[in-house]
Amino acid sequence: MTELILDIGNTRIKAALFRNGRLLRLTAFGSGPGPALRRFIEGFQIDRVGIGSVAGDADGLLSGLPDGSATIHLISTNDRSPIRSAYSSPATLGIDRWANAAAAAALFPQRAALAIDLGTCITYDLVDSTGTYLGGAISPGTRMRAKAMQAYSARLPLVETDQDAPPFGQSTVASLQAGIRHGVIGELEHFIAAAQQAHHGVGVVLTGGDALLHARALKSGIFAHPFLTLDGLRIILHHSLGAGTASGTGSGSAG
Repeated sequence: MTELILDIGNTRIKAALFRNGRLLRLTAFGSGPGPALRRFIEGFQIDRVGIGSVAGDADGLLSGLPDGSATIHLISTNDRSPIRSAYSSPATLGIDRWANAAAAAALFPQRAALAIDLGTCITYDLVDSTGTYLGGAISPGTRMRAKAMQAYSARLPLVETDQDAPPFGQSTVASLQAGIRHGVIGELEHFIAAAQQAHHGVGVVLTGGDALLHARALKSGIFAHPFLTLDGLRIILHHSLGAGTASGTGSGSAG
């Protein structure tokens, strides 16, 4: 069974190919999704497609698939899932956050788990040791912070983020970069400490484009998982179709 899992985000589309639960290929693309997808799956016979989207329909993307080549499933928070929800507004919960929570729970069975996704926004999603999703937090990502400071001020420039910025910059540009970099690190440490205080032994995993860089800045034992959301979508898809809880494939990078 070869499965194509698609995570349609706000700025990028991520795709993964799994065969019998093992990751074969992984990619991300931002524009021209149909041709990019055709190139990605070239040479593979796709049996099933699972799609999770927080950014609208997938019609353009699906044009990249050969007609009738696979069954297609749109994955949502209404699907059966291996975790339960205590969220008060499930209809507004993004499928990416729900997938991250499901994948984190699979990574840390019988333990509380905190999934942190460093993308356009930074999302924090917490699952307790019984597999109940407790909710989370959302804050601006690094590039959004840079754009907001430029947009809501008269003279501050738009800066590129600098992952090596020292805590105290010696110019306006360096000071903006320092505030972004160390503000995010301080925020991460705060939410991780709050989760650890509430749930002894909580496992923490980072994902998203900036995950690896920030995992290196945090203490040992916190790692980056490059396809956590995609794996969570696959886990929910399998559970929804009655195939049981597919275990995580997680090849993470220690930080």
